Amino acid sequence: MRIVAKQREETIFLHQDGNEQVLLQDCRDLRLRIEVGAGVHACVWIAYDGAELTLHSEVNLHENCDVQILFWNRLHGQLNMDVAVNGAQNAKAQIGFGDLAQQTSTYHIRSELSASGMQVKLWSACLAGWKHWTMECVHHAAHSEAVMQNFAVVREHGDYLMRASGRIVKGAYGSSSHQTSRVLTLSQKQRSEVVPILYIDENDVKASHATTMGQPDEAQLYYLHSRGLSDAQALGLLTYGYLMPIAELLDNEEWQIQLRAEIEEKVMNDGYTTHSQ
Repeated sequence: MRIVAKQREETIFLHQDGNEQVLLQDCRDLRLRIEVGAGVHACVWIAYDGAELTLHSEVNLHENCDVQILFWNRLHGQLNMDVAVNGAQNAKAQIGFGDLAQQTSTYHIRSELSASGMQVKLWSACLAGWKHWTMECVHHAAHSEAVMQNFAVVREHGDYLMRASGRIVKGAYGSSSHQTSRVLTLSQKQRSEVVPILYIDENDVKASHATTMGQPDEAQLYYLHSRGLSDAQALGLLTYGYLMPIAELLDNEEWQIQLRAEIEEKVMNDGYTTHSQ
């Protein structure tokens, strides 16, 4: 594991295939650049802990690379994060953002699909708290693909906002832009809003958005109670099911097991799962 402690700038060079874990420790204001070499296949898990963090990230994808990157929040304080994704021809990236922390977080994520054949999939999974997201994929080149897939569980007095935007400009024919958001609300005393946006300026494209939002299904809760689970255990299990897909991003079985265990520990033992009508 690479540890980046109390630094202001850091560059991660991925010039060969493989897996890498990075821990950002007590970095209050960090500029992080990730360079993925041509043809490289890599999986990177970037976790950050400490008091609070302002993180400016730039991800540069060179031609024919295929990378999975997971950003994972373990902070005890506020997170402010912006990410810019740029790529070359036939570059592929899956980039995920996991946030189970109880503190405030704001995200601004923008992917520029500027080369033919570029593919980007953005994932998010969070427990809210106060979590505001802006996520945008802009198609400048023909035959580019973008997917935004967002999962959130909003607890009592939470404030969740997801503004997801797909933009296909003139000339980006043969491109596709899709987004899905699923939000589970644990109380009526919360605010949740998903704003799906599509800007289409080309005819030969595919684009879609879908959103589901609501409280736990009472029939599911009844069934889980009938199996001997308490209210907190039942809600924890439902919450785990909502957030667990983020682990699928990592192409590493050991990391998937570790991540699922961390999600389970958080949702079952940290007092998130209170259900208020």
